[in-house]
Amino acid sequence: MSMVPPEVASFVAVAARLPERTLDAIRQATAVAVASGAYDHSAVPKLSAAHFSALNKQVRDAFAPRREELRAGRPGGLRSAISCTTQTAQVIWKRDRLTADRYASLTEAFTTHGVPLPHHAP
Repeated sequence: MSMVPPEVASFVAVAARLPERTLDAIRQATAVAVASGAYDHSAVPKLSAAHFSALNKQVRDAFAPRREELRAGRPGGLRSAISCTTQTAQVIWKRDRLTADRYASLTEAFTTHGVPLPHHAP
């Protein structure tokens, strides 16, 4: 049985199937949000080493079938898809540690593109 919660695993599966164009838009939106101060990487909740390792493996395995496609697109496409997905998965996993506004701001790049996410848990 995986350490990764089902709602996080579900998000990873959906993210890994997004079209390359959508993944690029998420990458761009995240970069703009970071530059404007709307997205703060330090606000992404940290996982224990074991949990992060399990999540990292799940994300990398989910994107593995698309490795060549995403590498052939924009430079850094695969790396950024994995990074954005991993960070958002951490936010979902530890959403109970975030305010509703912070949760929304850290997941907005995906929700803007119609990716279903679990509701914020107070």
